[in-house]
This record gives sequence, C-alpha cells and structure tokens, in this order.
Amino acid sequence: MAHLPHQSAEDFAAAANDWNLEQLYADLALAKKTVASRPTRGLTEVEKLHLRGLLCGYGPVEIAQKLYKNPRGVEADLSKTLYRYVEALTNQPFKTLKNWRDVIDWLAAAGYRQQQVKDVPMSNHQDWGEAPDVLNFYGRTEELTRLKQWIVKEQCRLVAVLGMAGIGKTALSVQVVKQIAGDFEWVIWRSLPHALPVQELLANLLAILAEQQDLDLSATQGISKLLDCLRHRRCLLILDNWETVLDTGQLAGNYQAGYEDYGELLQRVAQSQHQSCLLLTSWEKPREVAAMEGSARPVRSLKLEGLGEAAQEILREKGLCEEHLWDELIKPYSGNPLALNIVATAIQEVFDGSVAEFLSQNTLLLGDFNYLLSQQFERLSELEKEIMYGVAIAQRPVGISELKETIRFSVLQSELITALESLRRRSLIEKVKQGHQTLFTLQPVVIRYIIRQAKS
Repeated sequence: MAHLPHQSAEDFAAAANDWNLEQLYADLALAKKTVASRPTRGLTEVEKLHLRGLLCGYGPVEIAQKLYKNPRGVEADLSKTLYRYVEALTNQPFKTLKNWRDVIDWLAAAGYRQQQVKDVPMSNHQDWGEAPDVLNFYGRTEELTRLKQWIVKEQCRLVAVLGMAGIGKTALSVQVVKQIAGDFEWVIWRSLPHALPVQELLANLLAILAEQQDLDLSATQGISKLLDCLRHRRCLLILDNWETVLDTGQLAGNYQAGYEDYGELLQRVAQSQHQSCLLLTSWEKPREVAAMEGSARPVRSLKLEGLGEAAQEILREKGLCEEHLWDELIKPYSGNPLALNIVATAIQEVFDGSVAEFLSQNTLLLGDFNYLLSQQFERLSELEKEIMYGVAIAQRPVGISELKETIRFSVLQSELITALESLRRRSLIEKVKQGHQTLFTLQPVVIRYIIRQAKS
C-alpha cells in the first residue's frame, strides 16, 4: 500500500457528504480493469485520496499542496489513472477528459452525487441581489479559510476584501458566502455599481429586515434601525464595489460629497454590539477600516494578491499550449485572474493557443484590462500620479528620497509618505526591502500602462 506523507486516509473526507463514495470506488475499480495494462485489485488508497480531493472541488495544484507533493506529479498521475477510469465509467472517448472539473460534472451526470445533499447550505432567507454567478473559481483556499474563521468563528462585525481591479474580490466573496450562508438567518447581497445614496440603501435593507416600507428616516436614524435588526437577527450583509462611494482625485478612503454617511455606517457597525457581519469589497481600503482593524478587534481586512500556481488553471481551461512556458506568461500579470483571462483569450484567438509565439512578440497585452487600470488611475490624487510615474519610469524599486526628486512640484516629506500609504491602500504600489531600506515598485502590467499614458 502506498504511503501518504503527512496525510491520513481521512483527508478530503467531506466528499462523503455529497457523493456516494463506496459505489464510486466499486464502479471505478471495474472501469480501471478495462483500461489497465495489467491485472488490478481495485483503486489504490492514493487514487481514492485524489478522487476525494477532486470531488471536494480541489484542483491538482491544490491537492498537491495539501499532500506536500509536486503539482506536476499529481497532474501526471491523474492523467494516467483517474481521468482514464472516469472516461471508461461514463462512456466518454479515451483521453477526452483534460480538465479536472470534468470529473465532477461527468460523475454528477452519471448519478453519483447524492441528491438529498444541497451544494449550498440554505439559510432561512437569502437575497443575492445582483451578485454574479461565479462559474469558475481558482485556488484561494487559504483566503477562504481565513474569511470563514473571521466571519463565523470569530464573529467579526466588519470584514473588507481589498485588491486591485480584476484580482477576484467579488468571486472570492461569492464563494465564501455560499459556504457560510447556513450560519446566518439572513444573507443579503447588494452591489454598488453606481454611487447609491445611503438612505436608499438603508431603506432597501430595512424593507427586508424590518418589513417596513417607505420609512422617512435620516441616515443616522436608518443606521440605528438597521443595527436593531442586526442585534435581533444574525445577518450577513455584503456590499460589493464599495469604491463607488469614495471620492476621486483625493487620497484613498475619502467619501464623495454627500456620501459621508457611509463612513458612519461602517463605524457604527464595527463599534456597536450585535451578532451580524458586514462584508465589503473595494479597490481601496475605507479609512474606518484602516483605523479600527486589528487581530484582536472585530474589524479585519484581507488584501488579495495574485493566484500563484492556481493561475495555471485559467490557461489550462483556455487550452493554451507549451505548459512549460506558462509561468513566464503568468509572472508579468502577477497572477491577476482577469488579466490572464484576457491575454489567454487573445493568445487562443490570434496564435492558436501558442504561448511561445505570443512571448516571442516581447509585449505585454492589456486589452480590456486597460480600461479597468484607467479607472483606478483616474481616481488618484495628483501627488499619487506623480509617484506612480516616477516608479514606472525608473522600472526598478526606488526609495523615498529618489522619488521626491522625480516629483515636478514642491512636496513635503510627510505628504510623500502619506501619499505612499494611500497608494498601498489602493493595492497599486508594492514594498520591497533592500537591506534596511524600504523601496517601492509596481507590477509589470501597471508599469506598462503608466508608460503608455506618459507617452500619450
């Protein structure tokens, strides 16, 4: 029997909640005999473990991470074993299963998913508003675990998911809410694609939670009434695209004129006693979150980075070639899911999926991602734009003293530090340590955008 390093046979046991595992093991063992080149005795413990991992929704990279294995080795093993058994069991042509998600889809269609088990634990009431239907979700296991810990176990009152455009804030939020919805009496999702006056938002929420229509309340009164609801019912409120109520041309976290009451909403939700949680997504960190968050406080923020190895799943789904070059493609886009989807689509359409041919062009393709970067860039103050230009033109990490010399107008050292802090809250600038000195740099795709802007 194969040894499973650092793991027990009970890993991925949650698959048994949704799937008829014993029947699957038996039927796949029979399918194995039809494709194996030598006599077999059924599924090995490793094959069962990998199967459970797939049925739990983990891709080969995530399974490898959990089992302390080489991702390429796990992928190769699946291609030689389980993928072929599933094809035989579901009467699919040989070697047509190339995406691990097909295992779930094909086995579900074959009737192995237990019908009485729901994909999403239902709470008493759910109103998803304009939440997107997230069809593909990659990686983010650690982020999901952390958010569930904060929201469910530690019962944080205010949680912010932050990051630059396209990084996957909304997709992650949809995924975590689906997983924890059953822990709440009410789940309400509201998107803010355009700045919605806070009185309108409060009226909408109170019409649901307090079952009162046409309330003529001030913002302060409405927040008080909402807090009463959050005390008496365990609610999960999600506000997507918080940045739409924040001001442009100012430092990060400041509200548009007439929208300052959103700040009162956050402050009172964070500081008042209740049993609920407000989860928000934003390009930039609200100043109330920055002021009140802490590891021992009921306010937390999670800044999303790129996908890492899980980004390869995007390229695999797009059918790109030359897998050995994928990391070279992913790196300049810093694992941004939206940017990689855009460039992978272009590679498929223009170069028939050849990553090598695209890389030979020696260019960074922005495509539709250019529009989102322009939206973020136009939100910056003049000093923040000067800093971004200075770092982009240097094309290397630079320190504060050098940055100050590139700015075309007089600026105090304290103003420069405050602007750098603001850019950090927008997830647009990154810190690196060089000895005892702190330097600042930008992602390659952001550098490319800014240099283009400077030339235009």
